[in-house]
Amino acid sequence: MSIQVSNLEPTTTEPVETRYRKIRTSIPVPESVPFLRRLRSVEPRSMQGMPPIVWHRAQGFLIGDAYGNQWIDLTSGIVMANAGHAHPRIIQAIREQLESSLLFSYAFPTQLRLDALARIAGLGPAGLDKAIMFSSGTEAIECCISLMRKHGLSLSPDKLGILSFAGCYHGRTLSARFAGGQRGPVDGLDRGAVFQTLLPLPGSPESQGFEQDLIECGIDPATTAGIIMESIPGWSTTPYPQVYMDALAKWAAEHQVLVAMDEVQSGLGRTGRMFAFEHYGLAPGLIACGKGLSSSVPASAVIGRPEIMDLASPGEMSSTFGGNPVCAAAVLANLDVIRDEGLVDRSACLGKVLGDVLTQIANRHRPLVARLDGRGLFYSLHLQRPDTGEPLVELCDQIAMDCVRRGVMLFVTGRGMIKFSPPLVIEKDALLEAVGVIGEVIDQTLDHQGSCVDSALMKGAAK
Repeated sequence: MSIQVSNLEPTTTEPVETRYRKIRTSIPVPESVPFLRRLRSVEPRSMQGMPPIVWHRAQGFLIGDAYGNQWIDLTSGIVMANAGHAHPRIIQAIREQLESSLLFSYAFPTQLRLDALARIAGLGPAGLDKAIMFSSGTEAIECCISLMRKHGLSLSPDKLGILSFAGCYHGRTLSARFAGGQRGPVDGLDRGAVFQTLLPLPGSPESQGFEQDLIECGIDPATTAGIIMESIPGWSTTPYPQVYMDALAKWAAEHQVLVAMDEVQSGLGRTGRMFAFEHYGLAPGLIACGKGLSSSVPASAVIGRPEIMDLASPGEMSSTFGGNPVCAAAVLANLDVIRDEGLVDRSACLGKVLGDVLTQIANRHRPLVARLDGRGLFYSLHLQRPDTGEPLVELCDQIAMDCVRRGVMLFVTGRGMIKFSPPLVIEKDALLEAVGVIGEVIDQTLDHQGSCVDSALMKGAAK
C-alpha cells in the first residue's frame, strides 16, 4: 500500500448544486487549511492520507463540512456505517443509555450485555451459540487467533500454526498484522513457525488451487491450528472461487483445523448476505465482527461454538470496554435497524444496480480496467498499466480526489483501485448520481488526449 500525504493546496472547483451534492468552495476549503496544518502538527503522518475534508456532520449517506459543502458518501466512513451515519434509532438508544446511571461495567454482568450477546450469537449459523464483545475489529481477530491456538494445543503440542492469505487485512495489532498483509517480516520481525507461510490470495495468478498451494508452501496439517481469512478481502473485494473454498473446508475438517472468518468489513449485510461467508455455503468455527456491528461507536465481537469459546479460563479473555453499556445499546439498535429496514436485501438489490453500472464503466476502458469485483454494496474497480499489469496507484488516487471535488466522498486506497462501500441505506437515485460522477471522471481522465494515463505509462517507460 502506498498512500501519499494529502495535498493541502486548495484547488478551484466547479460549483455543484444537486439534491444530494453541494460544492461551493475550493477543495480543500482555504479556511480549513490552518486547522488541517494544526492537526498535522499534533498527530502522526500515518493519519494524513485521506482527502483533506473536515467532517462537520454525517447523516444517513450524506457528509457535510462547516462551509456549505456536502458529499454523497461511498465510504461508510471506513466500511462502518452500514445502517447509515447517525441513524435516529441508534442515536436515541445511545442518548437513553447516556442519560442512565450506567456508562461502564467491564466484565460485571448487565442486562444490556446479555441482550446484545444473545442477538449477536443468533446471527451466526446453528451451533455457534456463544459470543464475546470487544471494542475494535483487531481485538476480535486477536481473540480468534488465540482461540485457534488453544484449540490446536488441546489436540497436540505442535498444533500452533495459523494459516492466512497474502492480501487479506486483519487489523493493526501485531498478531493481526502477522496474519495479514503481504509476505515478509512485520516491523522487522519474522513471522516464524507460528504464523505459517502465507498462501497467495485465491484467484491470484500465483494460486494453483488449495491443495497445490498447500504443497507449494509446505504446509503441514499436523502443525496447523487454524485458518483465518476475510470472507471477501477488503483490499480487493474479490470473492474466492467456490472450488477453492470447498477444498479448504474439506481439508480443515479432515485435519481438525479451525476456520475463522473475518467479517469485520464484509459482514452485517454489506455483501447482500448477513455474513459474506454465506455466499460459499460454509459454516466456520469462529466469526469476527466489527464496524457495521454498531454503525457508530466502537464495538466488535467474536461468535463461535461453545466448546471453542470456553477454552479460555475466567479472566483470561476479556476487554475493558467490551460490552460497554453504551456500545451494547448501539449494537442492539443497529441490529434492529438492519432487520426492520431490510438492509441485507436492500444491499443485494442495490448491489446489482451498482454492479451493472460499474460493468458499463469497466467495459468502456479495457484493458486499463483490470478487474471489477464485489458483492452487494462492496465493490472495487482496479486499474492497471496495459503493458506490465502494474496497478495505476497514483491515477486511482487522483480519480478519487477529483470525485471528492465534485461531491462524491471516496477513500484514497493507495492500491490502484477505486472502492465503493456506501451505507446500505443509500437511495437508489443518490447511488446512481454518485456513480455517474465517478464514471464521468474516469471517462475524462482515461480518454482525454495527454491524460494522466499516458503520463503514467511514459513515466514507467522512463524508469
